[in-house]
Amino acid sequence: MSYAIRLTPRFQKKLAIYASLRRRVEKEVDRIIASPYEGTEELGRARRGLDLRGCRSAHVGRNFRIIFVICEECRKEPDCIYCDCEGLPDASVVFLTFGPHEKAYAMQ
Repeated sequence: MSYAIRLTPRFQKKLAIYASLRRRVEKEVDRIIASPYEGTEELGRARRGLDLRGCRSAHVGRNFRIIFVICEECRKEPDCIYCDCEGLPDASVVFLTFGPHEKAYAMQ
């Protein structure tokens, strides 16, 4: 099953900032939409108190992370503050941000 995809403006901005990683990020995005639960990590509360419940992360290289939500999963999490799934089918993945580990988890 393949999932529909939405890239947030923040994610698109990060693609421009980290242009040297674009191909690796696109490859990981393709892998995620093919099987979003496999090889990804379910998130909770971050160390600095940021609430990432309903979100997931995936590795891009050693230090970079992609933060995203799977609509069917985040709709079940009433505390998901990053759900951007309105108007999308359950089989959708919304890519929120990516970047170095600490910046990605801080949603910067």
